[in-house]
Amino acid sequence: MEGTMKAMVLKGPGRLVYQQVPIPKIGPRDILFKISYAAVCGGDLPAYRDLHYLQHTPIIIGHEFTGYVVEVGDQVKDIPVGMRFMGTSIEGCGECEVCKNGGKDWECPYSTKYGLGFGRDGVFAEYSVIHHAQLGVSVHPLPDSINDMVGATCEPMCVGIGNVGLIKPQPRGERIVIYGAGIIGQSFIQAFKAECEQCEIAVVDVSDFRLELARQSGADYVINPARGKSAYDAMAEIWGYGEYAYHDRSTKPCGNATIAVECTSNMGCVAEAMDIVTQNGKVCYAAGYGDDDKALIHPVNLMMKGVQVIPGLMGNFAKSVQYMAEGKFRTEHLITHVYPLEQLDEAIHKSMDSKHSCKVCIKVDPAFPDYPYNKQD
Repeated sequence: MEGTMKAMVLKGPGRLVYQQVPIPKIGPRDILFKISYAAVCGGDLPAYRDLHYLQHTPIIIGHEFTGYVVEVGDQVKDIPVGMRFMGTSIEGCGECEVCKNGGKDWECPYSTKYGLGFGRDGVFAEYSVIHHAQLGVSVHPLPDSINDMVGATCEPMCVGIGNVGLIKPQPRGERIVIYGAGIIGQSFIQAFKAECEQCEIAVVDVSDFRLELARQSGADYVINPARGKSAYDAMAEIWGYGEYAYHDRSTKPCGNATIAVECTSNMGCVAEAMDIVTQNGKVCYAAGYGDDDKALIHPVNLMMKGVQVIPGLMGNFAKSVQYMAEGKFRTEHLITHVYPLEQLDEAIHKSMDSKHSCKVCIKVDPAFPDYPYNKQD
C-alpha cells in the first residue's frame, strides 16, 4: 500500500511529534492493518518519559489496539483482508532455538527487539504491521459483541487470565491480595472471579478512585495504605494470621492470604507480597520492573514458608477475547478518558494521574463511532 499516514512519533524523552510518515511496507509473512482505537499502557509511560524498553528513537509507540486488516503477505494463511482483530504486542524473532521449538513469543530472548511499539513502530498511527502474523497466535478476531474501543482493552485484560491460569486457584476458594488497581490489577480481579467464584479478593492502592473501580470489578475488600494502616495489618484484621514452621521447631506468624499479586512496581509492595501470604502461598509479580529495582525479600519465605513465585508475563489473548465476548470481563467502567490521536501527549499525562484516571483510550480514526464509557474530567 502506497502513501503516507498520520502518526505520533516519539523523537526523544517526552517529545511526541504529530506528523505524516510513510505507510509501512509488509513482507510475505506480515499483515498491514488500520487502527480504529488504541489504548495507553502503563509500559508506554516510562517509554515516553525515559525511553525505557525502547530499542531506538524515533519510534511510534503503542501496542494495545483494535485493527482492520488491509493488506496480507503472500505467505500469510487464514487472515483475510477486512478482518477486525486485536493482536499480540510481543513478537518473537522466529529464528532462534526457542521460536523454532514452538516457544511463545514472550519466551523469545529477542522479543523486546521486535516487539510492537518497543522495537518496531506501534499503533499510535493510522496503520501498523504485525510481523510473522499467525491466526490464533498474534492475530485474534474480535466478535461483533466487542466494540472497537473495548477491543483495544483486550490486550491488558489478557494478563490477568493468562497468569491466573499459571496460578491455578483452588475451586474451594482462595484469599487473594492484589497490589495495584490499574488495568492489570483489574484484569486479575475479574480473572480470579471468573475462574474461582469462592475466592475473596482484597485490593491495595493509594487511589480511592481506582479502588472504587476495583469494587465494581468484583473486589471484596479495598485498602488504601495512605490512610494509615498497612495491607498486612488490615488483612490480619479480616483473615487473621497464618503460621509457618521455623528453624527452632516453633511456629512463626505471617500473613494469611493464599495468593498475592503485585501490579505496582513499588518495591515495598514487592517485599510485602512475600510476607502477606501464608504457608505454601503463591506470589505473582506482574508489574513492569527496571534494572535498578531492588526489594528486600527474606529467604525464609522461600525456604521455610515455601512460597511459590510466579513470573507475571504470561498473557492469554484468545481467552481474554472470549471472556470479553461472554461478559465475564468488562472494561467500559475502567475506560475513563478518550482522546484523538493528535492529543496523545495529553492522554499519556492523564494516564499518569492515578487519582482521576484508569484506562485511557485513543480514537485513532475519527471516522469510527463513539462508544459509552466511564467519562471523567
